[in-house]
Amino acid sequence: MSGTLLLSCSPGEVWAALVQDSALTGLSVLRAAAGARSGEVLLGRIVGLKPELPAALVDIGLDRPGFLSAEDAAPGTGIAGLHEGQAVIVQVTKEARADKATGLTLRPRLEGRHIALTPGRDGIAADPGLDTEEASKLTAALAPLARPGEGFRLHKAAAGVSGSALAEEAEALRRRWRAIEAGSRAGKPPLPLEARETPVVLALAEFVAARPEEIVIDDRAALGEARRWLALRAPALAERVTLYREAMPLFEERGVAGAVEAVLAPRVALALGGALTIEETAAATMIDVDLGSSTGRRGAAERAALTTNLAAAEEVARQIRLRNLAGPIVIDFIGMRRREQRERVRAALAAALAGDAEVLGWTRLGHLELVRKRRAAPLASLLYERAPGGGLVKTALTVALEALRALAREAARTPPRVAVLRLHPEVAAALDGPARAARQELEQRLGRPIEVRGEPGRAREAFDIALN
Repeated sequence: MSGTLLLSCSPGEVWAALVQDSALTGLSVLRAAAGARSGEVLLGRIVGLKPELPAALVDIGLDRPGFLSAEDAAPGTGIAGLHEGQAVIVQVTKEARADKATGLTLRPRLEGRHIALTPGRDGIAADPGLDTEEASKLTAALAPLARPGEGFRLHKAAAGVSGSALAEEAEALRRRWRAIEAGSRAGKPPLPLEARETPVVLALAEFVAARPEEIVIDDRAALGEARRWLALRAPALAERVTLYREAMPLFEERGVAGAVEAVLAPRVALALGGALTIEETAAATMIDVDLGSSTGRRGAAERAALTTNLAAAEEVARQIRLRNLAGPIVIDFIGMRRREQRERVRAALAAALAGDAEVLGWTRLGHLELVRKRRAAPLASLLYERAPGGGLVKTALTVALEALRALAREAARTPPRVAVLRLHPEVAAALDGPARAARQELEQRLGRPIEVRGEPGRAREAFDIALN
């Protein structure tokens, strides 16, 4: 794969967009103020046992406890070996969302560039996609390195790597695990056991496997951070990083702002006509395929339905990835009478998802069902929340970070002596709460404090900036 990775940076937040063949193929929003992230290792405390589920509730320092299912607890014993008040090392497997708690496991997996270390679990496994012969060769090289009570998983990127490189990486992962164990013995839960990665590093880690030909960043400090991280993790990409210096926002100048906005909309137009309507509910994500205008006679209608459905299958796969949709997903394609037509659409969707989700098949009502593993929160739940009367509205944190981004842009053009933000009281509270570090970052950059004024009569998504 190749293309261009765009990182648009502002205090407390990074928007990352991967563009390939002039199309937006990857999108992610990374925040410094986010809750527990997938892959993080924490020291938690058991605060409740739910044998009827079976599961345990674990305090990890968030507003609500994390959820540890019996299948993610100790093999063979489940939650039977746990007790309330017990301190445990847990790893985040699923990020929290509006209606779901943070998912946890007692079976950590420390990821490296070529291998992953699985403390407490013997054996060597390989990721799908790694050539069988190569996997056998690498397993033979790695097996003598494995110590009692530890295992490894080979990544696809390990192909062609030398035994000495594997040994070096295995030892680095062991040192990391020893540091985690030492921190758990010295600390008191709830406690993070590793330093948190910055939004810039998280964005790079997410898209580095695409091997972009160009990485464009609109912030000088982030540029240096990116080059340092890439020099260690992907040296060949370090020289591909460039600084964007223009006044026009990066996404607008590169022509992807409209595509990003479309990802956040509930309705997506199809290139050949018709549209998708995407609605996330507590139980599942529902996607409806609309043919649009009438197509006339029956034969023409059938051909139009199949053509639209095949195009929709490609776009559905793209939207699932861009929006990070997960869990049960139900698609209402345009009705097709013939079984072979339905099979063509199912196969097209399965190929477009390329192992990223499991296509379950057609229901009796004519819907196509699939399921995708949930790790990070969907994009919509990160940016929006349910309004009391229905529909979605931006969260107070989303508006607070938008205000800081806009203020930073204005201040770059006209350095102020005084900077004032007028916003809804809930947004003002976010600037003193989860967005406080981002606000302080911008204040340090400006060399002066930012005055925040909450105005009760103001719409929550509206704000004004005054620079004097």
